Amino acid sequence: MDHGLKKQYIRLIYSKCFRYLGITLIACALVGRDSHPHLLFAMCAAGMLWIGWGWTVYLRMTGLRHMGFLGSRKSRKAPYMHRRFKNRIPARPAFRKDFRDFDDDLTSGTAVDETLLSEKEKDIMRIWARVACGVLVILLSFVF
Repeated sequence: MDHGLKKQYIRLIYSKCFRYLGITLIACALVGRDSHPHLLFAMCAAGMLWIGWGWTVYLRMTGLRHMGFLGSRKSRKAPYMHRRFKNRIPARPAFRKDFRDFDDDLTSGTAVDETLLSEKEKDIMRIWARVACGVLVILLSFVF
């Protein structure tokens, strides 16, 4: 990978990691809102779950399918000629939109498109982001 692609790849890992971190901290704050030990336990448990999820992605990437019922079926779609609304784009809520939905001059310099990556690169990116999120949550639980 050249320097520009590596920089975009690290930016993508960084953005995914901090998205996971924000979701995790909100969920832990909701779980541990009553007492401080519950918050610490929730943060440690969430960190271990993120590390474990990264590990299962690694195992799936190496070829081990220990949970074959998860993700093995592809959803069936009607053929294009039988669809009623052929050019209709499904509506999405605002929190599910990304940089492709907005016309902005700065997105080309800051946003990274995942569709340009191969499946192996996406899996490696997910592994690093989830493990980094897990480690950060566990370190934050030590700080509190």
